[in-house]
Amino acid sequence: MKSTNILIACILAIGISSCENTSEDPQDLEAPIIDHASSTDEISPDHGEIFTEMMNHIPVSFSVEDPSGIGQIKVNVHANFDGHSHARVLTNFETLAIDDIYAVDASNPDFQFPENSTRVEVGTEATDIYWSGDNSRLGGPVLAGMYDFSITATDIYGNQTTFADGSSYLTTIHIRTEYAPKVTVSNLNDGELVGTLGESLTVTGEISKPDHELSGDLAFIWIKLGEEDEDHDHDHDEENSRISNDGYVFDKMWGSSQWIAEGTGADLPDTQNIDLSTLLSGDNKIILPESGDHLDLTIRAEDVNGNTIEKTYEVHMD
Repeated sequence: MKSTNILIACILAIGISSCENTSEDPQDLEAPIIDHASSTDEISPDHGEIFTEMMNHIPVSFSVEDPSGIGQIKVNVHANFDGHSHARVLTNFETLAIDDIYAVDASNPDFQFPENSTRVEVGTEATDIYWSGDNSRLGGPVLAGMYDFSITATDIYGNQTTFADGSSYLTTIHIRTEYAPKVTVSNLNDGELVGTLGESLTVTGEISKPDHELSGDLAFIWIKLGEEDEDHDHDHDEENSRISNDGYVFDKMWGSSQWIAEGTGADLPDTQNIDLSTLLSGDNKIILPESGDHLDLTIRAEDVNGNTIEKTYEVHMD
C-alpha cells in the first residue's frame, strides 16, 4: 500500500511538472511592427514623396513596437538613380548615404532608447536627415535624383522585419534641386496628357539646364511610354516612379548616362535646352496603340554631374 501511494505521488508530481512546463509562454517568434508615430497618420517619408527645390531635409517619423522588447532599428537611405547603381561620382556632388542605427547603446545619443522598450517613437529634428544647411549630413551639394528609404527592426530575440513579407518599410523618394535638369510639359489637360488611339501623341514643353552656378550641361535623356505600374497611385505630373514592366510602346534614349550601363543613344540635339515637340517628331514620334485607356509617359533627364530628374505623366487615350 505504501509503495502504491509513493507511485501515485510520483505520477501526480510528474503531471504537475508537465502542466507547469506547458503553461509557460512560448518564445516570441514575431518580428517587430513598424508603423506611424502616435502624433501622425503616416510614416514619414511617405511612399513616393517628392522633396522639392525649396526643401533641405527628410522628416523622419515612425514607431516600432514589440511586446518582448526592441533590440535595434535601422534607417537606411541610398541612391536609386537606376535601380541600384554603384557608379562613381566624379564631381563635388555627394549621394545621400545614410545608415542610422537606433539601439539602447547607440553611438549617437539621439538614436538611443531605454532598455526593455516595447515601443519606440522616432520623430524629432535630431533624427531628421538633412542634405543642406547647418545640420547637413553631407560635405557638399546633394546629388539630385531618386533614393531608396527603408526602416528595418529587430527584437531582443533576433526576430527581424523583412522586405519579402512587407514588415520592413521601403519607399523611393525624390530629391529635386535648383541645379538639377528641369522637365516641363505644357500641354496637360487636368494634369494628364490626352491622345487619340492609333495616332501620334503630342507632347509640348522642354528639358533644360537651369540657370544655376551648380548646373551642368544635359548629358542624357530617356523617354518611354508603357503600361501603368499598378503598385503606385498616380499623382499626374507630380508622380515620379519608374515603369516596372518591359512592354513599352515607346522607348528611346539620347546621349550617355553616368548611371546606366546600357544608357546610350543618339546624340543630344542640344545640351542646354531641348524642345520636346521637336525631339518627339519625325522618326521619334510616339504612336499610341490601337486599344487601351491609359499609359505612363516617363521622362528622365541627367546632367554631366550625374544629377537626375524623372517625371511620369499619365496619358489618357480616347
